[in-house]
Parts: sequence; C-alpha cells; structure tokens
Amino acid sequence: MRILLPILAGLTALVGSAQPTAPVTPGFPEAASAAEVALAQPELAAYRGWLKFLRFEAETAVARSGAASAPAADKISRLVEWTRRITADPQLLGKLRGVQEWAYESPVDGSGQPFKIVIPTDYDPERRPAPPLSLYMHGYTGDHLNHSANMKDHAGYFEVAVLGRARGGLYVALSEADVLHALDYVEAHWRIDTNRIHLAGGSMGGSGTFRLGARYPHRFASGQITCGYLQQDAIGNLLTFPIYATHSDDDPVVPILLSRGPLSELRRRGGQAIFDETTGLGHAAWDYAAGNARAEAWAANQVLPESRTVRHLDFTATDGAAPRCWWAEIVEWGPLSRPARFIATAGANNTLYVELDNVARLRLRLPESPFDPSQPLQVVVAGQPPYSLAAPLSPEVIIPGDASAGGGRTAPARSHTPGGPLLVYDGSPLLIVYGTSGDAATVAALRTAATAASQSSSPLWALDSGDADPRDNIPHSQNLFGRLRTKADTEVTDADLTSGNLVLIGSAAENTIVARLAPDLPVRLEGGNITCSDGFTLPAFQRTLGLVALNPLAMQRLVYWIASTEPAGYAPDAAVTALATPLFIGADLLITQATGRQLVATRSFDSRWRWLPDRDRSPIVCQQPQNQAVLGRRIAEAVRLATGADLAIAGRLRELGSVPVTPGETRVADLEALFYGHTIDMLELTGSELLQAQTLVAALPEASEFWMAFHPDLQSRTIDPAGRYRVAVPLGMLGLLGRNTKLAPRSQWRTDTTVADALSRFLVQPH
Repeated sequence: MRILLPILAGLTALVGSAQPTAPVTPGFPEAASAAEVALAQPELAAYRGWLKFLRFEAETAVARSGAASAPAADKISRLVEWTRRITADPQLLGKLRGVQEWAYESPVDGSGQPFKIVIPTDYDPERRPAPPLSLYMHGYTGDHLNHSANMKDHAGYFEVAVLGRARGGLYVALSEADVLHALDYVEAHWRIDTNRIHLAGGSMGGSGTFRLGARYPHRFASGQITCGYLQQDAIGNLLTFPIYATHSDDDPVVPILLSRGPLSELRRRGGQAIFDETTGLGHAAWDYAAGNARAEAWAANQVLPESRTVRHLDFTATDGAAPRCWWAEIVEWGPLSRPARFIATAGANNTLYVELDNVARLRLRLPESPFDPSQPLQVVVAGQPPYSLAAPLSPEVIIPGDASAGGGRTAPARSHTPGGPLLVYDGSPLLIVYGTSGDAATVAALRTAATAASQSSSPLWALDSGDADPRDNIPHSQNLFGRLRTKADTEVTDADLTSGNLVLIGSAAENTIVARLAPDLPVRLEGGNITCSDGFTLPAFQRTLGLVALNPLAMQRLVYWIASTEPAGYAPDAAVTALATPLFIGADLLITQATGRQLVATRSFDSRWRWLPDRDRSPIVCQQPQNQAVLGRRIAEAVRLATGADLAIAGRLRELGSVPVTPGETRVADLEALFYGHTIDMLELTGSELLQAQTLVAALPEASEFWMAFHPDLQSRTIDPAGRYRVAVPLGMLGLLGRNTKLAPRSQWRTDTTVADALSRFLVQPH
C-alpha cells in the first residue's frame, strides 16, 4: 500500500483538485501503473477482473484514438477513479447498489470479462430470504450493455446481463463458460437465493436459455425464452426446467419450427412449458408486451424444487462439462462416441430403477437424492432382477453399466467424453502455441492461424473479414475484450505446458512443442503418412489433421493439435476448423484435404482413450466424386427410410466444399461423427402446404450455400392437395426449412431416431 500511495496522490491531484484551471487528462502509463499496484494487493482480489477490464478499455482507446483523444481521456479517467475508490475502501463492493457494469477475472486467460448487474437498492446480506436473480443472455450482435437497456435501479432482486465473450459467441465453449463464471462470481460476492436463479434471453440468448437449462437443470429455477431455438440438447433434459416461451409465428430469422416442435415434445413428455405465440412481430417478439408481462409474472412464482423431491430424471449428456442432472451424474462414458443417456426413477421402498445408454458408470449423490441412506438400496438396471446395496449407504454410490452388483471400476486420471475440439474450450486455462520453423509461407500461415485462434471463443476460428460491427469494426464472432493467450513455441515454459489446455498449431517439424510431445501423442505426421498409435495409417500428402488428445505432460489437461503438409491447411477457414462447429462432434481426429474443405476420415477414442475399432467395416461413401446435392439426397433418403416418413429434407453439409468427401476413402462412419446427437423432427403437412413450399424451394440453385430440397422430388410423384404427408427434417435443416418456406405446421414432433443412426443403417451406395 505504501508504494501505491504516491502514485494515487498524483493521480488524485490530476482528477480531483479543488479548483483546476483546465481539465487535465492523466496519462495512461501512470493510470496503468496504479492499477497494477492495486492488482497485487491480496485484499483487493475481488476487484482484479474489474481493474483489468478498465485497464484494457483504456489501453484500447489509446491505441484506437490516441492518448489525447476524448474517448481515451474518458476511459483513463474511469480507470483512475475506480482505482482510487477501490484502494481507499477495500469493502466498496459490498456497498455498491443499483446498476453497475462490472467484471470478473477469467480463469481462461486472466482477462477481465464484463457483465452488467443490478444490485437491489434495498440489498442487505443479512436479510432472509436472500433475493432472487435473473440472468439475461443477449441476442446476436448484442453485448452485456446494449440489449439490457431496460435494466434500471430497483429493489427486491438481482439482475445480471452477461456478454458471453463475443457479440455472437452462441453461448457454447468459452461463451458458455463466461456465463457460468459470471454467475459464480456474483454468487461468491453477494448473497443470492440459489433456488431462485432464473434464465432469460432472446434469439441467440433464447437458445442460450434452452442450452443452459438443458445442460444444468439442477441449477436454474426457470427460463424465459423469446424467439429462441433448441439445437443439440435433448428434450428430456428439460423435464425439471419450467419454461415460458414467446415467439411470433412469422419470424423470418428464427423460424417458429425451432421452438414450437421442441416445446410440444417437452409437454408431451410431461415437462412444464408454456408457449405464448403471437403474430405480426417478425423477429421482434421482445415487443410482445402482453406475453412479456405474463412471462414475468409467471417467473416470479418459480422456485427450484428441493433436490430430494425430484424423483424422475431423463438426462442426455453430450460432453464431460455437463454430465450431471440433480442427484445423478455420469462418471464414465460407455464405449461409443455418441451421447450418453440415463433415465433414473426413485421408486417405493428405496428402489432405484435405471436405464443406461452408453453409460459405463453412474454416480448417485445420495444426500441430495430421495433415497434413505440408512436403508438398503434396491437397484434395478434395465429391468433386470434387483440387487441390493447394504446400509448404511455411502454418500456416493456407483452404479455400473453392466448391472453387476458392487462398486465398479476405478476411474482413470481423466475419462474421455466425445465432443471434439469444443472440449478444449471448456473454461479451463488455455494457451495457443504456434510453430516458428519452416519456409516463409508456412511460418506466416502458422502465425495467421494463431492470431485467428486468439480472437475466437471457440475452435471455429474467426477471421477478420465478415460481419464486422460498425461500432468498433470487430466481427460479431470475435472476442470483444482481450485475446486468448498466444505464444510462439520458442517462448513456452514448462509451467505453460501443464497449467491448462493447449492449442498446438504446426507439425513436429514446424513446432518444437509438438516435437517434444510427439513421442507420446496418439497420432504422428511423419514419413509421408498420418499414423495412429494402433497402426491405422493414411497418406499425408496435401492433408491436414486435427486431433483432440490428453496432454502427455498433464493428464488432467487436453491438447488440440492442428498440423498440415500445406500452408493452406492452416487457414482459419480451412476444413478442420470449419468442422469444429458450434455443435459438439463425435470425432477426436479429423483428417481433411488441405484445400477444398473435403473430408477424408474421422476417428474417435473410447472413455479410456483407446481408439474405437471397426471403422474399416463401415462402407465407403462413394467411389467416384459426388457433389453436395447428390450426397445430400442420399442422406435424406437414409433419414426417410429410418423414420418411415413420406419425404425428407435434403441439404448441404455447409462446413464442407463442393465435393464434400474423398472418393474411395471416406466411410459412412466418418460422416456419422459429424452428426453427433443430431435428432430428426417429423412434420405433418397437407399436400397443399407441400406444393406451396416446393415452389419456394425449387427456386434455390444447387450451387447455393442454402440449397435444400424435398426428397423424393415432388415432381416425381402425385401430391393430393387435401392429403397429409409426413416430412422428416434433420436438426441442421429445421431453421433453413423455416426461413425458406415459412412453414409453421401445428403437427410437429421429435423422433427417437438420430441422423447418425439413419446413416449407419440406410446410407447405401447409389445404383
């Protein structure tokens, strides 16, 4: 503190003298120095994120506008003032009230990440009960400030508006982690009623509300969803998550198909869902005043139930970051690279009825469950005769997936789950390491890739081109406040290699860190081949690989390694990064052509990091080159046959190029991995609706990025305008169908068949 006082004294004189003759802007170096000293004070740890954020804003304003500019002066003065207030009163945080912009320190990269908070004007940490909290997620192009303008000073409850790292982060990977980290910070520093934390959001934020409610149902009391959409998460996950959703049936951006169907299915399964539809508002359903008022009144009465009262769970996990539903959680995945599901019911007489699908071991959290730990537990797995666990029961009980009585296997250091590159972006510390060896073109490509990776909150790396926001020229998909940590391979320390997850860019010949880890990685790129540790080999010529694997130096951490034989393979929009979509995938190894966005092969590990066998038993997709339309129709036919539908919707694999797969090499199993957990919806349409939709669809050329078609072609059959037809629509095609046709049928349901199941059974060679 003694070191800090002279600096602060000088800054205070600059910004707070009694009768200044003219405004004086303090210099950024002095302001940053004072903030740095404050950051070093242990008693000010709660303010580290806020001070880092303010420092970043000031530094950015100076870089953009010049130190003498008004924007820079404003940001510097803000940094100076808050540094002074915080150091003068370390208890300041507990005294703040009303609307505040604030920030937490991210464990991912040490940056200050902002959020907006309304602290109740009557907040008293000693008052019982504690106040509830409403957490708001903005839509695409928004941020924590400009889509939450209606947040005003008030009493009674907290409000938090999160950023999600980027304006268009989609609340996946680090964007999702940002929401949870912000909430963790608020819960740590203010007293919140954790049984009354409510999610809300519009458009992309509505999707985020669906997503977080489905991934963490035991944490949130309700969700208010405005023109939202549900993607990869299972309907059953939402059974204990009450929802009030509003949508306009003429929405051209988020078609009502994306919420009406899932919510209908949720109600059919016994979920608590209200769908308040309107019309005439297009995508602006947030202007639906009557629906908003009903939703807010409804939310005020929602309370998270006591965990011991929740007796039926139906939960599907897509990845290891979200394996828990109330009092049960997946300890270890089953052997397959697909989602893991458990259905658990607490029956009479301390009996557990459980169904396990691709789950090797399930953990029961007994103190939170409806079961009596002083009595024996009867366990019925998949309808088999029960076995008994003797009382008193341990706080945690493991249910083995093979239904044998007794504990189960010892967990590995880190059991593996499917998910692909998104697993590395889970909110853990992250470092991007690029190689510095090779010819000039390669070195430039490696550095460009690292720059793009540092700008993105997901492995779908963001380019500088695209949907740049006019406010600051930052693309909506890029991080707004800070870049992820990036180092050249020559700068990396031993501590760097073990302190977090790693993104490694370059081959062993190009990146010395890759060369150091190469003997213990399960894939090698050498001698003209890509070779897996089990002997699987493919030619490496003009190809790129993307691998998710354990870090050999830190078995609790992951690496995401991209290596190519061509500089073009490192382009931020090349096939490997394009396939690292905002959805989880079932591939730990992606092999693509270095140019052309063409898939070669995929492979996956089981839960113990062993390569899954039997890829070679899967049929080749095609022996001759096939364009997107031909493959799209073949996939649609497989979907139609698997669901028994009259028709199916065909479309492009948008992450891949004009010839999407490699003739003679790519197998059906390789394609299945790209449809990880993709469900199929069924629509019931009249013949008249079909014919009207066909007129619109037929206008889309096959070369269009948004091409889609009914399959079989409607021109090849007679359609009765008064008849009724069932149309199967894969998850990835629902939004496109709605936008292209404006279809909004009342009869829509989700099938139990996935696209991957359909491909494995019915994707056959063309005649």
